[in-house]
Amino acid sequence: MPRTALLLAATLAPAILSLLLGLTGSSLRTGRLDPLDWLWPGTAGIILGAILLTRAARAGQGDRAEAAPARLRWPTVAALWAVVLLPPLCLIGLASVRLPWAGMIALAAGLAIVGSLWALVAGRSRRVRLGSALALCVGAVLVANWAVPAMRNASQSAAAGDRPSVALFSALPLHDVAMGAVHGVPATQSIGLRSPLLRALDLHVALHPLDALSDQSLAGHEAVLLAQPRAMAPEELVALDRWVRAGGRAVVLADPLLLWPDPRPLVHPGRPPLTSLLDPLLAHWGLRLEAAEFSAQSHGDGHGGEASDRRTLASGALLQVAGASRFVVREPTAGCTPAEQGFIATCRLGRGQALLVADADWIDDRLWTLASQDGADRALRTSDSPDVLAAWLRSEPVSTSVFTSWVKDEAALVRGLRFALAAALALSLLLALVVRNPRYSQPMVRTNTGHNENIRKTEGVSP
Repeated sequence: MPRTALLLAATLAPAILSLLLGLTGSSLRTGRLDPLDWLWPGTAGIILGAILLTRAARAGQGDRAEAAPARLRWPTVAALWAVVLLPPLCLIGLASVRLPWAGMIALAAGLAIVGSLWALVAGRSRRVRLGSALALCVGAVLVANWAVPAMRNASQSAAAGDRPSVALFSALPLHDVAMGAVHGVPATQSIGLRSPLLRALDLHVALHPLDALSDQSLAGHEAVLLAQPRAMAPEELVALDRWVRAGGRAVVLADPLLLWPDPRPLVHPGRPPLTSLLDPLLAHWGLRLEAAEFSAQSHGDGHGGEASDRRTLASGALLQVAGASRFVVREPTAGCTPAEQGFIATCRLGRGQALLVADADWIDDRLWTLASQDGADRALRTSDSPDVLAAWLRSEPVSTSVFTSWVKDEAALVRGLRFALAAALALSLLLALVVRNPRYSQPMVRTNTGHNENIRKTEGVSP
């Protein structure tokens, strides 16, 4: 086998394996792109690539190869680091909705440390190298899958601070008997049930479900969440409008075509309305909710057998919506401003404000988490729904992680993977040509010992 082809195989195989293994972390399961998913595959790729490069270099030297382990030269280590690192970075850069620059820097620094440590032990005994390889791989797994997520959760919990009191008024099956009816739990056993969404929101706000709206029930709350409520009586609409204008904050989810799965018959009085019944309130605030729209990128996902879309907000946060629509301003002087192509509208009403969203399905657990019980596990989330909703309820800007991002869509992921594979091939070929140069491929082993032995043999002196 030609030496260049042997060196190419020794560098290309670890690069491709580490690239594909990194995708098995959270990218293919949840659509989240976490650069640290490539930490332990990259660690294994650098170690395997260094071993294969050394063996390939010896195989090309024939009788000149020595049995002792060879130390890696730093240019070779740097080139191997680039071959393993750059393909995942290309994939992330092309497939993500925004660059997770902090995570990419952390990945580059982590693999640089791994390469440096392995270069120091590459010339040691086989036992030392085996122990070092196991220690580096186990350390990378612990850092990426335990230490870093624990620090992220701790920092986000600490940043939550005080929990404002929020009133919840909704016909959606989010808790208690309504949630039990959807999941087939008897009413007597449904008391106290809470959806993963409410469990996730509990970290940021103190939710208080309401059965009716009045001046008394709204008093003492800093915000109210109206999520596809039942038909409201005129006095309830008046109480809500008066409370907002007095300085309250309302987050309203109005869905013109609710696709929330519910096994109960359509005429069941406990089912949430299939379309928003808030037209009188919206008209009073100077808005109109358009009919639902489906884009060409809509795809079936099992959410009631209908279509869903991945919608990226201006903040970089991702929501998965179904049957979403948009708001249209009926009266320009009403104080309402549409955003995100009308998907969101913000209204300044007296001393208060209202934020309205033209969809309610995006808070359905099926569209933001893989967990069936606890929504606090961020590793299983498929969108930013709880964080976005919590920020709106707290009247805070929507913040996104600088360590992770989301996949734009399937086409972007395929395009990024193709470019990453091409980059791995090009970089591997370049590294093979560099290592083929004797200046970088000669093993740095027992130089003085071999030189003295040659002198003794030449002079006929026995060792």
